Amino acid sequence: MSRSLKIRIMVLIIILFVILFGIYKYISTAPVLSLSVSTDGRYVISAHAAEDADRHKPIGQLVLWDIEKKEKTILARNANAFSAFFIPDSHEFMWQDNKNIVHIQNVEGKEIENFPHFQVKTHIMSADKQFYLSSNMEDNGQLYKGYGKDLEPVYTDGGIPFPLTLSMTKDYFLSATETCTTSPYPVADTNLTINPVNPDSSKRSSYTGVTLWDRYTLKPVARLYGNCGYTTGLISPNGDWVVTGGENFGNFMWEVNNLNNRQNLAHVNDVFYRSNEKELQEYKRKALPKPHKFKDKQITLNHTVAIAFVTDKDFILLGESSSDDGFGDELARLFTVGDPWFKAYVEIGNDPSISTNYYQRNLSVSSSPKAHILVTGQATGGGINVYKYHPEKMELEKIWVAD
Repeated sequence: MSRSLKIRIMVLIIILFVILFGIYKYISTAPVLSLSVSTDGRYVISAHAAEDADRHKPIGQLVLWDIEKKEKTILARNANAFSAFFIPDSHEFMWQDNKNIVHIQNVEGKEIENFPHFQVKTHIMSADKQFYLSSNMEDNGQLYKGYGKDLEPVYTDGGIPFPLTLSMTKDYFLSATETCTTSPYPVADTNLTINPVNPDSSKRSSYTGVTLWDRYTLKPVARLYGNCGYTTGLISPNGDWVVTGGENFGNFMWEVNNLNNRQNLAHVNDVFYRSNEKELQEYKRKALPKPHKFKDKQITLNHTVAIAFVTDKDFILLGESSSDDGFGDELARLFTVGDPWFKAYVEIGNDPSISTNYYQRNLSVSSSPKAHILVTGQATGGGINVYKYHPEKMELEKIWVAD
């Protein structure tokens, strides 16, 4: 073979490599920072950003996943990575672009509506699209209802730090963010006199942490105490309970109609956290042992990063995962609202590791309680893990690992 032919072959190989690398970069996706599942469990919308993205303006791909057909479609490459949200009871979803335009479109690609807004930290919308709640992106952001000429402040007396979780029912919405309120009493403060909308320059951060709000008056109903550190929280789909989790092993639930009924959710191997012999014996009597089929599967005393309801009453606490595939917890705890003792161990797996590897990815987990579908991002790439929960067996089945 002549020297010139060898050179031509090498050039062709290099060109081919560059083309293939370009195709890979075009079709591959960065890590998921927010995702949302449609109510019927058919679709997932996710927003992504590279690990080195500006945390104040993380821009990346918007991806639609069809679970039934097992198809992935990149819809945009200029999405605010914290803005993916499916509107309940529909096949319509919201997202925000890099020019701060919020889009509402359906899975067929039709744009229903769009409007200019501030850059959101996260946002949610009711099924009838009449209640839109969002937080601006600043480190000390605030809460607002509506947009445009209908923009109405909800909370401006201080800041809403990362990470922030918003959830909503017919009568209430919940904001959960970093806090530290571990005093044993009160477990809930309902005598709230501070105005959450403070126009003064001096702010008191009066309603950071876990706060339950009235959807109609926009006034705080209660501050819920117990968590310390990064915190996430959800209202149960049936509207009866608030569940929170976070750093320092703080996992709690409050009964909405009796907020002084706060229950401390049981940990794995938390005998060291029992304050007396009576509590220790109760734990040994009621704590669920690991089933034999899971004897080689890891689960540890761990911090909670995300919470997912897989039925109207059953939920899973997802702990801080490993940033490397094949390491970290493989199991998670399943609870039912109203009972602090977990009912089952469910297999979440760690290969690929799920996307709860740091707290700013608290929005990278979503579920459809109606369809019993749970979806997480992946710690090490831009794909998703899809699970089907089987209520009759209290088991979690991984049905799709998508890249």
